[in-house]
Amino acid sequence: MAVDLMQIGVSGLRTSQKQLDVASHNITNVNTPGYSRQVVEQKTDDAQWNGNNYYGTGAYIDNVSRAYDQFAARELTLSTTQLEEANVKQQHLAMLDDFTSKSAVNSVNSMNDFYHSVRSLADNPSDLGSRQTVLEHANQAAVNLNNSHETLTNIRTDVNQQLSVSLERVNALGQELAAVNTSLQQQSNSDGSNDLFDQQRTLINELAKYTQVTVLADKGSLANTVIIGSGDTLVSGVTASQLKLIDGDPDIANKQIALINGNNSKPIKSDTVGGSLGAMLTVRDDVIDKSLDQLGQMAIGFASQMNDLQQQGVDLNGQQGQALFNDINSTEAMSQRALKPFGSASAISVKIDDINQLKLGDYQLVSDATSHTLIDQQGNETVLTANTKGKLAAKVDGLEITINTPSTLMAGETETTIIQPLRRGAADISLAMTDPRGLAGHRPLTAVAAESNSGSATIAQVSTAVPDNFGGNYQVKFNDKLDQITVTDLKTNTNVELADNKYSSEHGATIAFKTGATTSIPVMTLSVGAQANDSFEIELDTQNSPGGNGNFLAMQQVQHQKTMADGKSSVIDVFEGLATDIGMLKKNTDKLSEVNQLDFDSASERVSNLSGVNLDEEAANLMKFQQSYMASSRIMSVAKETFDTLMRVV
Repeated sequence: MAVDLMQIGVSGLRTSQKQLDVASHNITNVNTPGYSRQVVEQKTDDAQWNGNNYYGTGAYIDNVSRAYDQFAARELTLSTTQLEEANVKQQHLAMLDDFTSKSAVNSVNSMNDFYHSVRSLADNPSDLGSRQTVLEHANQAAVNLNNSHETLTNIRTDVNQQLSVSLERVNALGQELAAVNTSLQQQSNSDGSNDLFDQQRTLINELAKYTQVTVLADKGSLANTVIIGSGDTLVSGVTASQLKLIDGDPDIANKQIALINGNNSKPIKSDTVGGSLGAMLTVRDDVIDKSLDQLGQMAIGFASQMNDLQQQGVDLNGQQGQALFNDINSTEAMSQRALKPFGSASAISVKIDDINQLKLGDYQLVSDATSHTLIDQQGNETVLTANTKGKLAAKVDGLEITINTPSTLMAGETETTIIQPLRRGAADISLAMTDPRGLAGHRPLTAVAAESNSGSATIAQVSTAVPDNFGGNYQVKFNDKLDQITVTDLKTNTNVELADNKYSSEHGATIAFKTGATTSIPVMTLSVGAQANDSFEIELDTQNSPGGNGNFLAMQQVQHQKTMADGKSSVIDVFEGLATDIGMLKKNTDKLSEVNQLDFDSASERVSNLSGVNLDEEAANLMKFQQSYMASSRIMSVAKETFDTLMRVV
């Protein structure tokens, strides 16, 4: 009996000691991040048959488990990803919002200063000082657009650098998780692995800040498989893959995240990454790139309209005006808009025909051995066909894409060229004129559209040398079938004899006044877009009046004319759209960040309530198990005294 009593006392000592060890471990790690409270699972030893009854033999420790709920842990991991994604978006959008309110607004202010200086020059068109002021403001507008483009490009570069730094930490986390898996696989069972499991969960929650994480338990192993994004394996068993930032193809500036496994690299879709990495990719690709396009649209619209007006006027030397800014359709500019794959031998040019039809975003030109297809932002396809020069070309959204030299592709091979018509617009604009006398103020032709017009046709001058007998005021009117034009001399109320009065809805028309039985002089051109019964009042000036101001008046009107975005925006409105878009995105992200913070706090509280250490509870456990230990010691003392008594009796 004394021996049985001694064994029971020993089991009590052992179980109490383990309980004290675990309670002490919990108390010591109360402030350890990611620590899960450990619980001792104590059970009764098997009873022994003695006489006519079973008698207990004490207790033993069956397991030390974690207070852990995988669903609560998964909820915390998911909310961590969502909160970090919203916070990083919020930080970058705040930076871009600051950019639009400080840096980019300088471009708009300098444009407005240019318009104001032109308005002042119109009052005294021959004043060289006022002309020099106009050139200075034009140059400042170009410089500010250049600076805005550079600032946005630098922000984009910073995002790429942050992506690279973040990937270094993600790779380190992958290696650490693989090391934890190695340690777990060395365990025969889950006993003693609680701290390793906590370490694993802490690493996973940190990884969740960078990307969306899914953890899969491996059958027959304590190691876990860690999947990021929508299905890319970062850690499998004791092996970790690497993430790397690689150049985009064909746009090398469009860095992509790729999963490196041995010698193979697999690009990861940016819209499935999540976390801070996903936020940075989204801001870069959807916000910064769009902002660069909008700045480019502003610069191209501004330069194009000023150049067109300049070339329609007469300067102070009596010569036809020259471009104020560099040509938006220079050979270099047209070729830079097509980003070809590395090693491609193709030569592609992208000409801007109509600034009013320009759309934001990239196009894809997909070529194979037999065809070339242009795909726009909505996925609409346009097949390139041979033009009058025998070259493959397509006209879409105010652009003319021409393949001057196609790539030689074999059957089954494809090649994708990215078309970016607006991306470099703000970077490339520059002042082309240095002589203030070159500003063309006189306008030999002035066209005023009737208020009842429903079309979008415009009239441009062809010749600056109009014969004296053709000077005056005219009305140009389209018939109800939109195939003929009538020009009426408003002074004599008679029709002017034209070389050809036909109008084409596809090509427009050129109005040439007859000067003899077989001779004529082209006076003006009509663009496409007219509607039946539209009309214009035309004023033709036969004198090359260097001191005229009609063209200056037309220039200042561009400030508010809806000449872009299908007639919905002026050049300044494009900036207002940019500022509004970024402001709305920031506001929405601010709200989303607040909601995600609440979700994260709720998930954290749920995990803390279950897995956190309660010092009051653990202190009570210390006292309880201390008393249990002392009681077990007393059992052993009683057993010894009983044994001694028995020995004395014997």
